[in-house]
Amino acid sequence: MAYDFIPKSQADIQKAGVFLKEHARVYEYLHKKFNRPDPIALSRKPAEKKTIKITRAFQSVTTIQELKQALKVNEVKLSFGEGSRGGRGVANKGGQFELDLTKDLDTWWEDETDYKSKHSKKIIDEMSSMYGWAKSKKFDVNNEGGLNQKRPLIFTTQPFIGTAGDQNIGKTVTDITVTSDKGPVYLSLKATGTVTFFNAGVTKYLIADEMRNHGTIKNKQGLMLLKMLGLKPKKLADVFNSYGGKQERSEENVFSKMEKEKFIKFLKSGIGYGYHYVHAKNPNEIHHFKMTREFMNKLANPVSAIAYYGGKKSAGKRVDIDIDTPYITLKINIRNKQGGVYPSHIMCDYTFKKYK
Repeated sequence: MAYDFIPKSQADIQKAGVFLKEHARVYEYLHKKFNRPDPIALSRKPAEKKTIKITRAFQSVTTIQELKQALKVNEVKLSFGEGSRGGRGVANKGGQFELDLTKDLDTWWEDETDYKSKHSKKIIDEMSSMYGWAKSKKFDVNNEGGLNQKRPLIFTTQPFIGTAGDQNIGKTVTDITVTSDKGPVYLSLKATGTVTFFNAGVTKYLIADEMRNHGTIKNKQGLMLLKMLGLKPKKLADVFNSYGGKQERSEENVFSKMEKEKFIKFLKSGIGYGYHYVHAKNPNEIHHFKMTREFMNKLANPVSAIAYYGGKKSAGKRVDIDIDTPYITLKINIRNKQGGVYPSHIMCDYTFKKYK
């Protein structure tokens, strides 16, 4: 399979020079409907190029038949699939977890026994005790994971993820919303050991032309972001400017250089509260709890930070920061996710050390 072309715009499809107008129309429809920049994967191979692989993340909110009816395409074939996009195995696990738990919540409410997961009944019973579901007259389950709502970087007096205001983000991060007589409960699902708090674009702030032409970052927002993280603008630019030659690499303890008060607020905006966290660390180990403001504050409590310019384990076009806290280990990375050289995203992955 060679579905390795992941367009980020209609222009990308047109520039490729081998695709039809229907390819661009399908992209634009999915992009607008689901607010996702990479909804499809394509192949340039003649035998495959008429097939459009639509990300499986949408399986929870639509069907191929519904899409065919809406788009009325004749020259292309639609099917679900991730193609060669990065991390597709993780995406598939997450999507399947959402589908299974959605069905199991309905199974629980209908007092049936045919659960998709052997762990579901125990977990749902425990959530029911917390939220009073068993006594409710209403119980609606809505799978919303495929909507993939954006949480971009924003800047006020400092950087934030998604919002600088109240970090009650349940409506934004929900994968499954369960509504009972007592109101909605927002379930945020994670399906692997290492998962992501946030994943935000940085091309407008860590600008490639500034690094190429000036050897540093010059814009206000980019400098604000790097200062908060304790990173040196010139050293960061050197990493990306040196790619393809002798790779610039160095390790630095940046904990004392970080603007800790701002960084803690930044982390809180990425973690948020107001949702129920369900983490399938592996098929036989599932944790769940209310993400309260109190627990958010406990998670956003860094005690050390080491930066790796040019990558930690091997040389690469990236800057990593390993951050330790009493409850979680965080890894912030600044890199290009789209096949280029200069950074496109800042991501924060984490693993739990303890849940209580």
